[in-house]
Amino acid sequence: MPDKLSLEQLLLKDQLSHYRLQRHDFLNHWQVIMGYLQLGKADKALSYMREGINGLEAEQIIGQIPQEIVAAILLNFIISLRKEEIPVEVEMDTAMKDENFWEEFWQKEYGQAIYGYTKESLTDLFEQRKGLKEPYVLLQLQGQEPFLCHIKLEDGERMVWENHLELNR
Repeated sequence: MPDKLSLEQLLLKDQLSHYRLQRHDFLNHWQVIMGYLQLGKADKALSYMREGINGLEAEQIIGQIPQEIVAAILLNFIISLRKEEIPVEVEMDTAMKDENFWEEFWQKEYGQAIYGYTKESLTDLFEQRKGLKEPYVLLQLQGQEPFLCHIKLEDGERMVWENHLELNR
């Protein structure tokens, strides 16, 4: 029987899978942009590029978290949502961009708790979004005690589902 994978191994496996998908998607995006430009439709190319950039804002915010385990888990979460074409917005306390915050707060067991929480939330989100017209996810990260990760699924302005994780020192 193979050994159980560590959290770091699971995250690496997820990241490699997402990287392969993103590489394929980016190549397709470049081809679409080149096609628009070859047809003399620069306005369409710019519009397409803006649309793509807007989808990366959540990843950019999460990328500012210096705690690598947390950043990797949340990036996996966001990319998983994007694969399912579910837009996501991130609201994050600025304290979470500070290495001192993580040095004081972080405990190794938090990684497994956050990983399990995001995997469970993805399963629930994919089930709950069926039949929604405008599914949208809001990920809220609070850096004060207790650390709070709050995920909401909305359909337009209506909240459909929510889940939160509290971690205390």
